[in-house]
Amino acid sequence: MRTLAVLPSRFQASRFPGKPLAPIAGRPMIQWVFEAASRAEGVNRVVVATDDERIAAAVRGFGGEAVMTDPALPSGTDRTAAALAALGESFDCVLNIQGDEPAMHPETVAAVVALMREQPDLPMGTAACPFAHVDELFNPNAVKVVVDDRQRALYFSRSPIPYLRNSSIFEPDFRPWLKPEQLTHFKRHLGLYAYRPDALRAFTQLPPHPLELMEMLEQLRALAAGIPIGVAHTPYLSLGVDIPGDVPAAEALLRERGLVRH
Repeated sequence: MRTLAVLPSRFQASRFPGKPLAPIAGRPMIQWVFEAASRAEGVNRVVVATDDERIAAAVRGFGGEAVMTDPALPSGTDRTAAALAALGESFDCVLNIQGDEPAMHPETVAAVVALMREQPDLPMGTAACPFAHVDELFNPNAVKVVVDDRQRALYFSRSPIPYLRNSSIFEPDFRPWLKPEQLTHFKRHLGLYAYRPDALRAFTQLPPHPLELMEMLEQLRALAAGIPIGVAHTPYLSLGVDIPGDVPAAEALLRERGLVRH
C-alpha cells in the first residue's frame, strides 16, 4: 500500500497568525510534524500543503517538500485533496495530519496506516488515545469519540461522551465521582485522518452538515453521510496548538519523550 502524508499548513490562523512557523523547542512547529510523519512506518512520502511562501521556504529549508495550494480553500481536508491532485501520482492511502500537532507520535501515524492496510474496504481512518485525567473530559478542545464493537466511530463530540446515567459525573462538583476503570471508556480523538483517494474526493464534495457546524467537527460530515471511520488506538497523546499559550504544554510533552533537552 502506497501512502502519502499531507500536512495542511496555513499562515493566517485567526488565533495564532504564523502558527506553523512558531518555534517549538527551537524548531518551527511544522518541522516537528513533518519529522514525525517521515519516521512513521508505512508512509512513503510526506508533503506540506500550504498557501504561503514563507511556510514553503521554511519547509524546504529543513529538507522537506512543500506543495502550494489555493488560499481560498476552506479546510485542511480540501488542502489535502488539492495537494494530492497537484502531485498527480497514484496513492492507495492519503493521510491528513494537522500541521499544529508537534507532538504527534510516529507510532500513532503508523497505527492508522496499518488500520487502512488491514481493512482495505475502510474508506476513512483516524486515531484515539486514552484520557489520563478526569478533568480532561470537560475540556471542549479535547474531542471525544465513541466506537462500536468493530472499532468504528459512532460519534465525535466536544462534550463528555458516553454519558453516565444515574450519576452526577457531569456536575463540576462531582468530577471525582468517576472511577478509574470507567475512565477507560472515554477515548480522546487525535488530529489525523486517513482516506482512500476516492473517499477524500467524495468528502470534499459534500456540503457541511448541521451536526458538523454545531460541534465544529468536520468528521461528523462523513458520519452523517454514512462514511465509516475506523479508529486506531494508541497510547500516545498528541496536543494541538491553537493559541500561543498551548506551546508550553506541547514542549513539555516532547521533553517527556526525550525529544527536547531540559
